[in-house]
Amino acid sequence: MAQDSSKGQPISLIDLEEFKPQTEEDSRERAIFYATAMAVLAGNILTSYINYCKSAVVFSPNGQFKPVETPPISEELFKQIAKEVQTVSLWLAVCENSEDNIPEWFKEFSYFSLRASDELIEVPLAKEVFELYPLDLGIIPTIQSLSMNVCHKLALGETRVDAALALGDIILEAARQRIELLKFSLSQSMLVLDTWVAEVKPGAFQLQF
Repeated sequence: MAQDSSKGQPISLIDLEEFKPQTEEDSRERAIFYATAMAVLAGNILTSYINYCKSAVVFSPNGQFKPVETPPISEELFKQIAKEVQTVSLWLAVCENSEDNIPEWFKEFSYFSLRASDELIEVPLAKEVFELYPLDLGIIPTIQSLSMNVCHKLALGETRVDAALALGDIILEAARQRIELLKFSLSQSMLVLDTWVAEVKPGAFQLQF
């Protein structure tokens, strides 16, 4: 479970209950920040995965080590795949922090977050992402499917032995960041959140080397 770095204790939805939005408008506005922050996190996760694959080395014909050769990745392709990672991450945050009964306020907040994600990055739509993956099978099959699909789309399968599943590991290891972003989006003033969103640069959604 995710950890609160300030207390060293797990953060749960029970802990966040005191910060739940009091109105629909408040929930919607905070969801915009949350979706934006999760998009930035998705971009960072995807960049980490790509850099991990590209950092592999192979033997050249003359016996020297050389970086593995990979095809170029367009900004548009990166952005579309980052949207897939963002959408699944928003879903994952619900799964990681809810049991059988999801509080109504969190359902509404998560719904608004997905709506905001479509306004932020239009292609693919969140519902289209959900149709691609076996959410009903649970977290691990879904994350493995996402990881293998992304590996194939980016043609990184020949870089490392674990290339097909490495993205999934990075996504799962980001659980702490997801819950802390959720807490931040619920507990901070709208002035703080609006300022953060206003300062997000377009490059935040692009591949960073």
